[in-house]
Amino acid sequence: MQDNEFRHKEHARVRSADAAVFKAVEHEAALERKAERQGHRAKPKHTGSKPRKTKRVSDSQLYGIKKRHKGRVPLIILLILVIIFGGLVYGAFYIYNRDTDYIVREQTIEAGESANLEMYIQGEPMFEDYVSCNLDFNTVNYVLPQTIRFTIRMYGMNFPCVLTIVDTTPPTAEAVPQIMYSVDDIPPVEECVTNIYDLNDVTVEWLELPNITTGGNLVAKASVKDSSGNETIVDVPFSVTKDVKAPVIEGTEDIEVFIGDTIKYRENVTVTDDIDPDPILEVDTSGVVPDEEGTYEVIYRATDFSGNVSEVSINITLVEKPETWVDPELVYDEAREILNRITYDAMSDMEVALQITWWVRYNISYISVCDDTNWTRAAYDGFTKRCGNCYTFAMCAKALFDVAGIENMIIVRDPYIYNPHFWNYINIDGEWYHCDSTPRLEYSSYFFMYTTSELRNFWHNGWNGYNFDEDLYPESAEDSVQYMINYGSHSIKD
Repeated sequence: MQDNEFRHKEHARVRSADAAVFKAVEHEAALERKAERQGHRAKPKHTGSKPRKTKRVSDSQLYGIKKRHKGRVPLIILLILVIIFGGLVYGAFYIYNRDTDYIVREQTIEAGESANLEMYIQGEPMFEDYVSCNLDFNTVNYVLPQTIRFTIRMYGMNFPCVLTIVDTTPPTAEAVPQIMYSVDDIPPVEECVTNIYDLNDVTVEWLELPNITTGGNLVAKASVKDSSGNETIVDVPFSVTKDVKAPVIEGTEDIEVFIGDTIKYRENVTVTDDIDPDPILEVDTSGVVPDEEGTYEVIYRATDFSGNVSEVSINITLVEKPETWVDPELVYDEAREILNRITYDAMSDMEVALQITWWVRYNISYISVCDDTNWTRAAYDGFTKRCGNCYTFAMCAKALFDVAGIENMIIVRDPYIYNPHFWNYINIDGEWYHCDSTPRLEYSSYFFMYTTSELRNFWHNGWNGYNFDEDLYPESAEDSVQYMINYGSHSIKD
């Protein structure tokens, strides 16, 4: 407002000076015209008489101005100087007004952009050397939203200006898809959002979480907000599996143990689950009376992290330990010594099993009366006395299979008329086969890796003698391997 009043006053002064000059020029011209008219009127008339003298009135007297003939030229020069000065003043103010109109007083930029003086001078001032600024634009922190006030100086005058830095750009971020189970804890939001970018500080928090207990493909919403309040909503996909399948308990079997011996309830028992890598196995022995003979129920209970439960029951039979009982380690020591003599490391399980069956068949003599009260006594006597009945043959082979690491079990003939019969059932390459090393009357060979079908079809002296309850044992292999076995040299054919 003050600048406008100043310009108006200056314009008024110029107009006043111009008017004075014009008025003086017009006055001079009027005097000259009047003098000419008076000169015409002063000429004498020729009437024949003597002209009468007339008193002339001067212009200076007429206008009340003292005549100064020598001052006219300086007056004109003065008037010209006034005109020139007025023109210069007018031009100077014209340039001043035009150039100062180039100044932009306010500018707004986005955080991250930069500014310079050219943004505030939108034109080309005539005298650029007389334009300056008290702000060093190179020192401004353009990341921080703020308002900066500074001054532009042009032609000796200060013009206040403002630079406003604003942040209106929301952060950018990406979701990290989550694969989990319905019983898992939802991970922290920092693990579910990545590649977060913004010029200023950012906070990340969950805005909306799904109910993952139902399972399925769900979406969680995360809020990514910067310090200026700009917000980005990130959708995080959740693929949730609901666990409904109980764990599987395997390897349980009925136990017969002597009173006072350590009972290994968990030996060879495994628990697996389709989702939980470490389900919990509990063994409920609350019904067992450890110092009394009898048969008791033991319950195996497995629970996964979803709360799914499975149970398996077995019977444990406690009996008094026979006086003839031999520690199993003594039996296994004898078995290892024999196994080391008849096998070597490069042999396959099939070749090792053949050597075991062959050795028992031809290195133990059959007698009908022996101590078969327990398996360790029978096996130990078989290894040390080299004699025994079918129970002894089967238990010696069992001890050798155990130390060789070949899975095996004992099959008992059932039903029977006079006496039970025992033989071995072994697992070779995932298939179960029958082996019997007990000599038969008028039969000099042995049975190695028979399928159940082959075993049932064996008849000698008009009878078979291999009846048993197949439901109590793993299913036998179907394909015969007899074509591979050389019984005479107890070897595997090429």
